[in-house]
Amino acid sequence: MLKLYWIEIFLRGIPEILLMIWGIYVIAKTSINMKNYIFSSIIMVIVTFLVRMLPIYMGVHTFIIIFFTIGIMVIAGIPIIKAIYSVLLMFLILSLSEFLNMVILNLLNIDINIEVVNPITKSMLGIPSLTIACLLIITIRYFIASKEEINIFEDKNY
Repeated sequence: MLKLYWIEIFLRGIPEILLMIWGIYVIAKTSINMKNYIFSSIIMVIVTFLVRMLPIYMGVHTFIIIFFTIGIMVIAGIPIIKAIYSVLLMFLILSLSEFLNMVILNLLNIDINIEVVNPITKSMLGIPSLTIACLLIITIRYFIASKEEINIFEDKNY
């Protein structure tokens, strides 16, 4: 069971879920319905909190959350194949950004032992990973938009 404090839900959980779901919509090339976006974000925060409270081995909760995220994205209107690859790619992006954050914190000689650090400090140390993930999503969005722009010009036979 992973110990999760309420302050961590507000400082880290909610922003991360909002970013993750936005990234899923970007990768799936689906326009965001704000009502579905907020609803699915709230559901995902609750699911994540409850799954992390289960007495299961470390890492198993990630697979359960991926399964629920795919289901929620399908319910939100993203086709299942797009939901699967978007969710998996988004989890890869979040993992990569977390890895880069840990490398940066180690280079700065900051203690990252999460068992010792208090919840507020732990949440603040995670902000760079959210920033990196956001930058990666913006980059993906840029490349998707530029690719679609190129396809528009090719279709018009200029």
